[in-house]
Amino acid sequence: MKNIVIIGGGISGYLILMNLLRTPGAQRLNVVLLEKERLDRLGVPYETTEEAHLLNVPVSNMSAFSDDKNHFADWLLKNAIDFTPLSFMPRKIYRQYILDIFNHLMKYKSELINVSMLQAEAVDVDMEGKNVLLNGAGQLSFDQLIMATGTFPPGHLALKNNDYTHSANYFPSAWQPGLMDSLKGLEEIFIIGTGLTMTDTIISLHERGHKGKVTAISRHGLMPAVHKKCIPYPCFGEDMRKQVTILGMFGILKKHLKQAAIIGSDWRAVTDALRPHIPQLWNQLAEVERKAFIEHLRHRWEVCRHRMPEECALIVHSWLATGKITMYAGRIRQISESAEAGFCITYIQKKTQLIKQLKADVIINCMGPLTDYNLIVHDLIRNLMQKGVICADPLGLGLQCSAEGALIQQDGRVSDCFYTIGAPAKGTLWETTAVPEIRVQAKQLADRVTGMHKPLLQYSNS
Repeated sequence: MKNIVIIGGGISGYLILMNLLRTPGAQRLNVVLLEKERLDRLGVPYETTEEAHLLNVPVSNMSAFSDDKNHFADWLLKNAIDFTPLSFMPRKIYRQYILDIFNHLMKYKSELINVSMLQAEAVDVDMEGKNVLLNGAGQLSFDQLIMATGTFPPGHLALKNNDYTHSANYFPSAWQPGLMDSLKGLEEIFIIGTGLTMTDTIISLHERGHKGKVTAISRHGLMPAVHKKCIPYPCFGEDMRKQVTILGMFGILKKHLKQAAIIGSDWRAVTDALRPHIPQLWNQLAEVERKAFIEHLRHRWEVCRHRMPEECALIVHSWLATGKITMYAGRIRQISESAEAGFCITYIQKKTQLIKQLKADVIINCMGPLTDYNLIVHDLIRNLMQKGVICADPLGLGLQCSAEGALIQQDGRVSDCFYTIGAPAKGTLWETTAVPEIRVQAKQLADRVTGMHKPLLQYSNS
């Protein structure tokens, strides 16, 4: 019997487990999924109960399985839920889909596969004895181990004085339990970050009829672009693969953006056509080129690549138009709090370099997830890092691993039994945090850990 342990019960962990349940063959498998939080939570993005919190990928590309692209659409039809292939469904519906399919697979699984779902926290791994150590007491033996821990909450701003983070009116994450229920509706709110987490926060405030003024700031002051139906653009990955510098790739991209305009297509279609090739292109780049991209182009790429549905944009844009929210580009230099005046935020405007101040009753941290594993405060991560079992990506994007997800130790050895999937692999694959990519990784990794490994599949944006 082969023992497989999955650490993490978010979307990555569930997709791995579901692919293992679909694995044909005669071998016996004992699979254990560990999750510290509620087992049916499915991770922070899918825990929301807000009807207006939508997926950022349309139905046509949200199947749980890379070999059945219509699976989600078929499930929606079966359950009499209205949609079109280009619909952006509520995330709570997608959670229902994943859990329903998982329960179905469990009901009809092979008798050779044993599955245990444990609400427990993994705090360390004994690689020599091949045991996962649990918080409190107990351990689980494994032959193959998969770290599907997903993303971590954002870090605090790197300010000289971070006393404000101890305030009851500072929320270190937009998804902190009880945040919205704690608001009375008139508070002046300051949001750190202007990405997709900010848009989710604005939508939650909108749904609750919040009347207080909201201010948001980020280094570049850019908001996510909006999805739009457009003519598909043909693949041009071959052109891009001839380039080994960011400058060269950007030149090819500009050429195709011009061509898209000529044929009546759109930059969105060009971005989507490039998406399946990004992991390979990222691997072609030397570290100095990757660093240049992160420093100079990442912010532009992120707002184009990670777009919001039109339904969400209508809410956010209406708030902007009516002055309910104001967005700034700048760098925060100081945050202080007093009992009488609340928070005082000092920042430097990007355009003018002038020092400005803002007042707020509440601060919500909507910065992106913390990806530098040297800074992550988490028992399992800290213990594995200290022992050299895992090591951080040199650019602070995730963990060092192979293209197949095999974790690389501090001494450079590639593990033959310890893997990761999804967000931790960003440093290796770059495009690795959304379902269309994770489902491919999940299938490949399920095949690998069960000895049914096949050549790497290509990502698809169809």
